[in-house]
Amino acid sequence: MTFATAPQQIAALSQLSAVGTVTAIALLAPAVAPISAQAQITPDGMLGSESSTVTEGAIVQGDLADLIEGGAIRGGNLFHSFLEFNVGEGQRVYFANPATIENILSRVTGGDPSNILGTLGVDGPANLFFLNPNGIVFGPEATLDITGSFHASTADAIAIGEGVYSATNPEQSSLLTVDPSIAFTNYLSDESGDITNQGQLAAQGDLTLAANNLDLQGQVEAGGELTLLGIDTVQIRDTADVPFVGFAGSDLLVQGNEQVDIVALSHPDSGLYSYGDMVLRSANPAGGDAHYFSGGSFRVETLNGEVGDLYSPIDPIIRSQGDVEIGFYSGASLHILAGGSVSLNSGGIIAPDPGVAGVDFLQETITLSDGTVIQIDGGAQPTLDVRAGVDPAVIGAIPVPNPPVFFRRSVYKSAINPQVPTSMWLL
Repeated sequence: MTFATAPQQIAALSQLSAVGTVTAIALLAPAVAPISAQAQITPDGMLGSESSTVTEGAIVQGDLADLIEGGAIRGGNLFHSFLEFNVGEGQRVYFANPATIENILSRVTGGDPSNILGTLGVDGPANLFFLNPNGIVFGPEATLDITGSFHASTADAIAIGEGVYSATNPEQSSLLTVDPSIAFTNYLSDESGDITNQGQLAAQGDLTLAANNLDLQGQVEAGGELTLLGIDTVQIRDTADVPFVGFAGSDLLVQGNEQVDIVALSHPDSGLYSYGDMVLRSANPAGGDAHYFSGGSFRVETLNGEVGDLYSPIDPIIRSQGDVEIGFYSGASLHILAGGSVSLNSGGIIAPDPGVAGVDFLQETITLSDGTVIQIDGGAQPTLDVRAGVDPAVIGAIPVPNPPVFFRRSVYKSAINPQVPTSMWLL
């Protein structure tokens, strides 16, 4: 069923089943454990005389760091190749950024995963591609210092025009001048490693994490597009002490080809936020126990682009300045506030929302266009609360500023509640 934005329209719901009362409204208006070692960065010699060099104790942006220089320059691309690449706790590791370089491509050809337990950065505006087919672990103290974009993957290779920069077949690599691709799917398989994050990953450009499985427990934030891709599963969790925040200054995509599994309701600041469109994509119904706030549209879709199903047994709230599209919904009370239209094929509401009013569910008094007053209480009874054509002021502002404020070191404040110091990193 579609809830349109035409004036004076109150949409009726059919095909909906619920245990209890259903209220429907259309308003006008880790696979690999982190290690505790120091930085272990070993060039593999595959680039010959253009191999990378590592200078310990360099001064980078006013503080001590290990500086990675050398590499093979081809036009605006700089290629690095390592046998192993690990960043220890409390360490800072930066790639040098020669003046003409726009993209830094780094691969690990050895057999071990990379453990990033400190700060990984670029001393300049270049985009950083980081490739390790064996897996990547970002520990609890992991941070990024990336002015450009950051793309991390466990794919076998990075496509570059008609060639590839391969970590599994390095001798077949092409060092080309054309821009590298972030379409990693063709080089990922069920034998690819996983990416685990417990840290605070932020890039001022785009940010991509692509692997067989993603296990995300910290924050992942991009000033541009945020892409979270698992050819099997994307799992997202938070805790009562540390929120999960997925933020995009542009579009946000969560794609688990087999499963999207989101349960991020333990911390009041947890959620997924985008200033552009937001998409949950999977071959199977997406599990989406979270709060969503999109400055564009919100859509659940299958891998072939058709509208997809959503289940959320605990606590979903969807706010969108644009349209909302969902196929079949099943779960606890659902609240949708959309500035555009809402398309919801059918649904089954099985329970009210547990938790706190205004945080976990909505408790409001609503006046319809014909003067009818309706009480909304998603915690008291199973409720389907669908509002289309809502005034932006009623939907509210995304609680993370755009452009965001990027914090670099260990003192963080919540941009959602900036008066409360926390141990997390929110933009």
